[in-house]
Amino acid sequence: MAACTALIECKSHYELLADGKPVACFKTLGDSLTPECLSLKTDSTVTTRTYTTAIWVNRWPLLPSCAGLLLTVNSDSTAEKRLTQTGEKLPAIVSKAIGKLTENIRQLDHMAEETDYYMKTHNVNDDGYNVMAELDESLKTRREKAERLLAALEGAAEKKRLAMRLVTEYTLIRRDTAGRAVRTACRLMTADRTRPLRLLQTADRQMPDGASAVHLNIWPRPDIDAGDSLAIASYAGCNAYGYAPTAAKAQAFKGAAKGNGQHDVPPMLAPDGSPVFTERGRFAGISIHGRIEKAADAGFGLKHLMP
Repeated sequence: MAACTALIECKSHYELLADGKPVACFKTLGDSLTPECLSLKTDSTVTTRTYTTAIWVNRWPLLPSCAGLLLTVNSDSTAEKRLTQTGEKLPAIVSKAIGKLTENIRQLDHMAEETDYYMKTHNVNDDGYNVMAELDESLKTRREKAERLLAALEGAAEKKRLAMRLVTEYTLIRRDTAGRAVRTACRLMTADRTRPLRLLQTADRQMPDGASAVHLNIWPRPDIDAGDSLAIASYAGCNAYGYAPTAAKAQAFKGAAKGNGQHDVPPMLAPDGSPVFTERGRFAGISIHGRIEKAADAGFGLKHLMP
C-alpha cells in the first residue's frame, strides 16, 4: 500500500499578462480579486510551496501501464475558478492595484522624509544613527522596486488584452537506495485546471524501483460500508505547515469507514490525495476532505485527465 504512494511538491504563483506576455507576478488574489504581494520577479515573496500525497496509477486495467503517471488532488481548483471571475474586471483590478501601489509609494516618501531629517540633524556618534541609516537605505530600495513595478502596471493598463494565470510546478520527491533525496520534475497532463483531480507524469516517464501502481478501473469495484475496516496510505503530515520532505516516509494507517462515504482517519494521517484500501488491500478510492471518493473523475483509461 505504501509503495503506491508518492510525495509531490507543488510550487505556485500568479502572473499578470498583457498581450500574452508576463509583466508581474503575485502570491494570491485578495477577497476583491486584487493581486497581493506583487513583484516583478518570481521569488519567495510570491511563491507558495505545498506538499501532497499522490498515487502511482496504471492507465489500463490489468496491464502494467504506469509510464510515470501520478494521480493527485487539485489543491488549486478553487483558485482556478476564482481566476475565471476576473475576466472583464481585469482593467478595473489593475487600476485598483496601481492606486494601491501609488499610495504605498507616497507612504514610503513620507517615511523617507523623516529618516532624511534625522540623518541631517544627527551624526554617527548619536545612539540609533546606524539603525536609521540602514532604514533609510532600505526605504530607498523599496521605493525603487515600487516605482519599477508601478511603471510595469501602468504599461500593462494600456494594453488591449489583459489576463491572469496560475503557474504551478510539480516535483516528485523520493529517496534512492542510499537514502538520498531525489527530485524529479513532473509535467501536468490535465488541461482542465478546475477538475478535482490532476494527472501528472514524471519527466523521464518512469516509475522508480520499489514503487507499485494501482489499477483505477477494477471490476467489480469494492464496496465499503459503515464499520468496515480499511487502510489509508500516505505521507503523514505533508499537509502541515513546516513539513520537512527530506525525512518523509510513506506509511499505511488503519481505520474504519463511517456513514456517507466518510472515514475516521484524521486529516494529519490521511491528507487529501491518499489512496484508500479495503481490509484485504483492494484499492477503493481517494481520501479527499475525509471522504472516500471514487476515481470516476479520471475516466476509463484516464481519458478525462489525459491531454
